[in-house]
Amino acid sequence: MRTINPPVIYYHSIAPDLFKGWVLDWLTMKLRFFEDQMTYLKENDYQSMFLDEWLDYRQGRKKTAGKEVCLTIDDGLLDNWVYAYPVAKKYGQKITLFVSPECVDPRDLLRPTLEDVWAGNCTKEELDARGYMSWNEIRAMQESGFVDIQCHTMSHAKYVKSSKIDSFYYGGYKGLHPILNANPAMRPYYMADADFESRLPIGTPIFEETSSVVTRRHHVNPDFIQEVVNLAQSYNFKDIAQRAIFEKQARKIHKSYEAVQNVIAYIEPEEDFKKRMEYEILDSKAIIEEKLGKPVEFMCWPHGDNSMAAHELAKENGYLATTSGKMLGEGDKLDRIPRFGASTSRENIWLSRQKFNYKIASHFQKQPYYTVWLANEVKNRVLNKSPY
Repeated sequence: MRTINPPVIYYHSIAPDLFKGWVLDWLTMKLRFFEDQMTYLKENDYQSMFLDEWLDYRQGRKKTAGKEVCLTIDDGLLDNWVYAYPVAKKYGQKITLFVSPECVDPRDLLRPTLEDVWAGNCTKEELDARGYMSWNEIRAMQESGFVDIQCHTMSHAKYVKSSKIDSFYYGGYKGLHPILNANPAMRPYYMADADFESRLPIGTPIFEETSSVVTRRHHVNPDFIQEVVNLAQSYNFKDIAQRAIFEKQARKIHKSYEAVQNVIAYIEPEEDFKKRMEYEILDSKAIIEEKLGKPVEFMCWPHGDNSMAAHELAKENGYLATTSGKMLGEGDKLDRIPRFGASTSRENIWLSRQKFNYKIASHFQKQPYYTVWLANEVKNRVLNKSPY
């Protein structure tokens, strides 16, 4: 925050309620909270902008008046089209959407939104927001003037990065990337798959993973996985005590494979990794530009994971700036985009607004908010906490 420029705020999913059965439902901000934030911005005369204008402030070509914000939404989820876009437009707010071409719904679709409800063309109950946006929907938003589409890599994938076991699978979000990596064609549709969590056997080891642009892909020995999965069938995982016994035995198996360096069957060669980075960073840019007929100049790194090599590859090939993400030391660089999340109190809309006001006010170093922010920064550094 040594350089004061308009804050960049990020969201993911916006919907009236959490999506039942979605393994990432904690990413959803309830629509009434999002609308209250859009109301707050309008009532307090904040001017929202796209990243090209934000970069003018960032690099000193414009001077902030303390009334500018940049709103961004990650992932390209369908609820961005159905709910977030109509509400943002209603309050005159511009938003930047980061999309991954592999996640875009390839079907020829233009589904109804809240605007159709307001016009009496359908009911709220008829709206369907599970999944990802189509190119038709993305194009319609880009052409509206209220939305700018930028890049979120090609796949949004995470890959195994070492032989270290992080946890074991008992359902839930930890199986997300292993399942999608085994079934890549599911990416645009997995949210609506009632059987999604059952696609990975209970007890499967979950290895350390990170963004596809950061690591050479490590392929785990399938014999090891199968041996642990077979072991898991002897346990009742509804009993937490049995989970502990199982994991102890599974780690013994892991140790025996590690002893002969046989946990990882294959590591992606460096040359293949470089080609895949180009696919993730450059080919994605080309696809979006071709689909929308507009320049793509900003990259948001999924999961906050990135590296200097990824950033430099992007800069060398037409990107003006990329998000700093978990590389907190990069946050002050003029070709980086530091962001903070628009988190809320899940049930208290008054408290949610106070948090939103605090984040924006402290960013612009307004008192007493800035003093509180500085105290929190000291505490977080002592505890070595990351905002991600």
